[in-house]
Amino acid sequence: MSRLPLAGVRVLECASVIAGPYSSYLLTLLGAETIKIERPGMGDWMRSQGGDAALVAAGLGSTFLSCNAGKRSVALNLTDPRGQRIAREIAAGVDVMIENWRPGTAERLGVGFAAIRAVNPRIVYCSISGFGQDGPMSPRPAYDHIIQAVSGIMSVTGTPETAPSRTGPPLVDYLTGLSATVAILAALRERDRTGEAQSIDVGMLDCAVAGMGSILSAHVNGGVPAGPVGNAAASGAPGSGLFQTATSPLTVVANTEAQFAALCGVLGRPDLVRDPRFCEPAVRKQNQDALRAIIASCLAARPAIDWEGRLAAAGVPAGAVRSVPELLDEPHVAARDLSRRLALPDQGRDAVLPAAGFKLNGRRIAPEREPPLLAADNESVLAALGYGPAERRALREDGVW
Repeated sequence: MSRLPLAGVRVLECASVIAGPYSSYLLTLLGAETIKIERPGMGDWMRSQGGDAALVAAGLGSTFLSCNAGKRSVALNLTDPRGQRIAREIAAGVDVMIENWRPGTAERLGVGFAAIRAVNPRIVYCSISGFGQDGPMSPRPAYDHIIQAVSGIMSVTGTPETAPSRTGPPLVDYLTGLSATVAILAALRERDRTGEAQSIDVGMLDCAVAGMGSILSAHVNGGVPAGPVGNAAASGAPGSGLFQTATSPLTVVANTEAQFAALCGVLGRPDLVRDPRFCEPAVRKQNQDALRAIIASCLAARPAIDWEGRLAAAGVPAGAVRSVPELLDEPHVAARDLSRRLALPDQGRDAVLPAAGFKLNGRRIAPEREPPLLAADNESVLAALGYGPAERRALREDGVW
């Protein structure tokens, strides 16, 4: 097996839920060794979340499984000075530390940037929080759907009748994790260039606002009111959007003149291109209700998956709306190798875990080891730090881990 690009990089994660763990998950998939510090007895809150009772009882809830494979787990009571000392000792030997507490919490626990830099002058220290490390809202707690509300995402999601609505998946969490990973990789490069510690401030709201870039620019620079448009295409082109077929909904994008002409051809209505109501973009916009009714009538004659193939072959972007089971059964998803099936030895079963959303030199970056049980690596990590059996036993008996 070829060497992964982050082999040799060591990461300390003091994070829970999705945004922070997803960032360290990507680093782990790329070859980094990640030690995850969790609360004794409970661990990451996501260990207790998910539909499978047996997995939840084992502390391997479904969401936890999705972004913690390949990591090592150390349970430490960071309210105990001895736990703080051990965390700093671990941090002294890593390249990256990720924390996602509210601003000020890391400092109170003795593992803030200054404390870690004192023991590791080359640390890349990434702080992830809801609203960033400064500003009037910085002390507030947050989760993905809170940020979706505050950022305006909910206000533009849904139809005028159903908005505000949150997106189905926690996209802000994932966008934040991705942003943190980009910043960490850049900071590692800068650290290696200068030899100096790097401090990263990632706010979930900041990432959500960045993800709203096109809508905010249209509002501020183009005078376009920001509001919910339902399933209409972002372009607003009358030939684009969501249409019902004989079986299920189909998304179609016919933004350009070439795409519109091709759409009309596939629908068996090449005459629409010459129709005075639709022959130019401006008049097409004025008569969009009539155009959409014609398109819908034509699409109702065949199944969505049939239209998807016909339109794609003609150069018109189209996609049948799939359920989650239909997505997982899609041959293309299997061909792209988007997940890994790994054994959970202690559970006597397998788990299907997500890969990274990219290939590197033709290789899909995917997990190679299962997610850890809580505190699975306390003994080995503490032993490596020089703690003998009696010390480790005393720490465990005192509730430090």
